[in-house]
Parts: sequence; C-alpha cells; structure tokens
Amino acid sequence: MLYNLHTHTYRCNHADGEDREYIECAIKSGIKVLGISDHCPQFFPNTDYYSHFRMKPEQAKEYVESFRTLAKEYEKDIKILVGFETEYYPATYDKILEFFRELQIDYLIMGQHAIGNEHREKQYFTGKRGGEDYLKKYVDQVIEGLKKGTFTYLAHPDLVDFQGDKNFYQKEMTRLCKEIKELDIPLEYNMLGNFYGRNYPNLAFWKIAKEVGNSVVIGFDAHTPSFLNNLELYKLCKENLEKLGITPMKFEDIKIRKV
Repeated sequence: MLYNLHTHTYRCNHADGEDREYIECAIKSGIKVLGISDHCPQFFPNTDYYSHFRMKPEQAKEYVESFRTLAKEYEKDIKILVGFETEYYPATYDKILEFFRELQIDYLIMGQHAIGNEHREKQYFTGKRGGEDYLKKYVDQVIEGLKKGTFTYLAHPDLVDFQGDKNFYQKEMTRLCKEIKELDIPLEYNMLGNFYGRNYPNLAFWKIAKEVGNSVVIGFDAHTPSFLNNLELYKLCKENLEKLGITPMKFEDIKIRKV
C-alpha cells in the first residue's frame, strides 16, 4: 500500500498549491494514506526572531481544520493524517508540545534543520554545515529529542553536509543509527533530496543504516501537489534501497506515536 507522511503546504512559505490539490494528486497516484506534516510554528523566547520557513502560530488551527474537513470529504478514497514536521529544540519543546496537544494532531516527524535552539544561533541550516563538532551536536540533539517518545520517525537523517573525516562520520552516524534502532523509530529516505541532487540521500549513511538494521520509510517531502504524482522517482528511491538490501516499511507496521 502506497503511503506518504511527509507533505507540506503553502503556509510554510516555501511550498505551493491548495490543500484540496494535495489530496486529489495523492488519490491520483494511488496513495492510500497521506500524512500532512507542514513545518510547525515555534515559540522562541526572543520575539524579534522568527524563522521564515515555517507557518505562524495563528495559521495552525485553520491548517488542522482544513485537512480534517477534507479528510471527511474524501474518506472513501484516502486516509488523511494531520501532523507537523518539527525540530527538537530543548528551549521550546514543552511549549510546542502543549500547543500540539491543544490542536489534537495525529503525529509528529522530526526534521532537524538546525541544532541548539535556532533563535540563539540564528538558524545555521544543517544542510549547509558539517564540521565534526556540528555533526556530533546534531547526533546528540536528535537522540535527545527522539527519546522524548513523541516522534513517529526521523526525516532526512542524513541532512548534515559533512565533508570531513570519513571515519568520524562512520562513527557518529553509526551511533545515531544504533540509538534509533533501540528506540524502534524509522529513518526516512527522502525523495526531495534525491530529486534535487542534494547531499542527501547520502549513500554512506544508508550503508550504515543497512548494517545496523534500521527500519526505513520513503518520504516524498512534497512541497507541491504534483510532486505526489512522481511515481517514477518513488520507484527509483525504492530500488536504491533494495540494492542495499533495505525493504521500506509497510504503513501498518509504523507506530504512529501519540503526541
């Protein structure tokens, strides 16, 4: 059964398309479960800082209500889950979790686009950084966040653009994969990174994931409705994993963790 739990909307300021279009494109592709997981709001302590790539808090209620309404309308054709993609920031985690629970969302995925607490570091994008100190802090923070027990999976775990010593990368990413396996949380093989030829999916990382034995999902990371129709790319990503001996998880085997 084809599914996708990584889908964005125009509210994050770098995606396009109307909510209904995402549903109809998913149905056209034969997707049976579509998870909407736009970049969540944040509540940073200093009000003069706000990251540009996420929705604002006042948009969240309408976002959830829109997809709940569409879920009922299309319930005979597709199952819709409503959630968020979010970073784990220690300084804001409790506040954002309270916010999520008030919205009664279905799930969270972690996409760690920056380390620290972002507002202090002024959004050092993980995909453009990668020294040894940064990689270690990335692994530490991701593990700390996943241990909270609220994240269904880790999106693009290989986002860090590390260009340093291969042995150091092997060591740190093996540590990450082993901890995540122990937590029984899947890793995401990201289609959008593949589409744009980014530094992820990183073959070196996925060889480690295979050796450790991690569970894996494929995430479209759709930022336009039509991206959900790119079944040739989905097939290619699945083949890439299968060449490594990795079989993507069935939806029914994924633990949708309570927020």
